[in-house]
Amino acid sequence: MGDLRKTLGGRIRTARVRLSLSQQQLADEAGFSAPQIISQIEKGEREVKAWELVNLARVLRMDVSQLLSTEEPKPLAPVLWRKYPERDRELIEADFLQRCEQYALLEKLCEVVAGRQLPKVSMNSATMNLQDAEQLGENVWKEFELGSQPATCLAGVLEERYGVKIWYQNLEEGSAASTKGSFGAAILMNSTEAPWRRNFSFGHELFHLLTWDSIPPQLLIESPGLWERIERLASAFASSLLLPSDDVAQVFESHIKDDRVVYTDLIEVAREFGVSTEALLYRLLNLGSIDRDDVDSLLADSDFRDLDRSVRLSDWWKPPAIPERFVRLAFTAYQKGKLSRPRFAQYLNTSLIDLTDTLLEYGLDDRKDYQTSVRASRR
Repeated sequence: MGDLRKTLGGRIRTARVRLSLSQQQLADEAGFSAPQIISQIEKGEREVKAWELVNLARVLRMDVSQLLSTEEPKPLAPVLWRKYPERDRELIEADFLQRCEQYALLEKLCEVVAGRQLPKVSMNSATMNLQDAEQLGENVWKEFELGSQPATCLAGVLEERYGVKIWYQNLEEGSAASTKGSFGAAILMNSTEAPWRRNFSFGHELFHLLTWDSIPPQLLIESPGLWERIERLASAFASSLLLPSDDVAQVFESHIKDDRVVYTDLIEVAREFGVSTEALLYRLLNLGSIDRDDVDSLLADSDFRDLDRSVRLSDWWKPPAIPERFVRLAFTAYQKGKLSRPRFAQYLNTSLIDLTDTLLEYGLDDRKDYQTSVRASRR
């Protein structure tokens, strides 16, 4: 019994330190009266009651089974950020990775398999240049069949066709992030950013997922110079992916009158492709459709910036707190009896009392039977 207590205590301490939580913080969030109790638990000097274990697992972003397992937990998958949050990074990453594990479990319970696997792209970080990254973007655009307005469908294609787990979080700091693990590929998106910036971030993070196996992620995290170079390649890839050269040129040229394009038309082209006006301008610059001086002048023009903000305001939308695909999977698993009602509510970040109302927000009703079947035959 003493060895089990010490094993559990050591596991709790390791998880707490990984999240940069003090014993006081863990005690407060898990409902203990004093940090000394956490100290006793971590030393294996105190037995942990069932309800205490549940609270500890919740705060530590772990499943109870992981704390009680006789096997050492596997290292967490690395998370690559486009822009790191300055605060609570460890907690944000732990939340994200836990959600990815839950997502994968729901797919398993529902026997859902992605229709296609994300391709793996081999790259040499020392020799790949911006033109190579742009060409890769064009190739992926064709392979993914994203059409003339890729930004409008990219997230859906990644999620539904390739099984990429997309999670949104309201972040005060930081931008998008990506990861790969036993759960598959995943993207964390800052829901507070403008929709057109999120679109670009999806393209940016896709580059990292495609090239994940070419460069050890930990090397990128530990090498700022290399990371900055790869980030530039990822942005070039995203620009090419979301703004196909022929389509952009055709739409842009349709707005040219007397060798000029008015401000509002530039903004409308950016809206049509679902990207920021800044991203469009740099793409047009790379395609030779506009001069560097004009790009710099526009971006420095306060009137242009004000007009851009006012026109794009109508495009603003905020994603749901929990992805619809995740909710559908959880609902299906619950309906099939593979997910308990308490766990179902936990996955949706709601209480048992509010579960029905939460589901109704997603167009689902747990008071109805969705398992009625019809006769079917194979061809």
